[in-house]
Amino acid sequence: MDEREEKPIKFRKSLRNENINYRNGWFFVTSQVAHNKSILGAIVGEECVLNSLGKKVREYWLSLPVKYPELKLDEFVVMPNHFHAIVKIEYRPTNREHHLGFLMSRFKGGTGYIYGKMRREGVIEDIGEHLWQFDYWDDLITSESELAGIRKYIRDNPANWSRDRYGACTSYSFGNLALLNESAVAFVASAGGGRVGRIKRAKARQTDMRAEARRTEGTRQPDIVADGFSRRCPPIISTFTSAQERDMLRRALAKGRSVIQVVPQGILLESEMSPELSAACREGRALLISPQPRGSRLNKKVATWCNEYVLRHADEIWVGDISPNGMLSSMLSRLGLSAF
Repeated sequence: MDEREEKPIKFRKSLRNENINYRNGWFFVTSQVAHNKSILGAIVGEECVLNSLGKKVREYWLSLPVKYPELKLDEFVVMPNHFHAIVKIEYRPTNREHHLGFLMSRFKGGTGYIYGKMRREGVIEDIGEHLWQFDYWDDLITSESELAGIRKYIRDNPANWSRDRYGACTSYSFGNLALLNESAVAFVASAGGGRVGRIKRAKARQTDMRAEARRTEGTRQPDIVADGFSRRCPPIISTFTSAQERDMLRRALAKGRSVIQVVPQGILLESEMSPELSAACREGRALLISPQPRGSRLNKKVATWCNEYVLRHADEIWVGDISPNGMLSSMLSRLGLSAF
């Protein structure tokens, strides 16, 4: 017999309250994506734009009352990395004990199966074996005023995500701030792509407020040429974080193009920059802006916001390789653009 001491089996502690009857009543539930990953869509402005997985999660939630008529759906929202909902469970003799838990397990299991299938097909980001964190959070709603408050919280969730930020994208800067007043060409590409090959024009933003002001002043709009940029060479604006974007930055600097880099994790010291970027900043051809101080951790929420800033502050948008269900794809879709 093995004389080594056996380690006790560790059980996860459930978040359920033993004093609550989960077979009847109003409940507010929250489920968080595993590893807090933003895999279900992206926030654009004050709206959550769902990718194909996020849409399937929403559809699955809406389908649950068909199988379980005791479940009445109320306000809910699918966010990039979590899910909020209000449900009413009407008591029936067939309701299982802790029926809210049973229903949530059906929801998490069904959507987890969908995620697994898409993960194996390679059409969604692989965040590991599970879509959701192990448990979920619940709160028994006990009054009309509490119900109204939670409904408002859910409706406002996308807008609050946008407002719950780290400061303006221009909070920190280095280089020529005057470049922000110029027409700009955005270039975006998803992580995982290679060197820049052929790029695609997604849209010329004819309704952009600054473009409208230039037309009013009689200023001619830039002419477009085959390589995706204009003869008048407006600045290229991007986060320059993916491989294709970094290669575009290298090429732009080598050709003497002006660039605006929106840096999610803070601006490096000049001594830490490449010699080409440092020289461009000193010559007034480059600007680095960031919502965060130097040395901040790269955060996907901030990165999403920085990419939104890039897309909304450009008169033209060009794309490289875009992941079909990634953050950039969702953002381009919200703007009415196709990257494929």
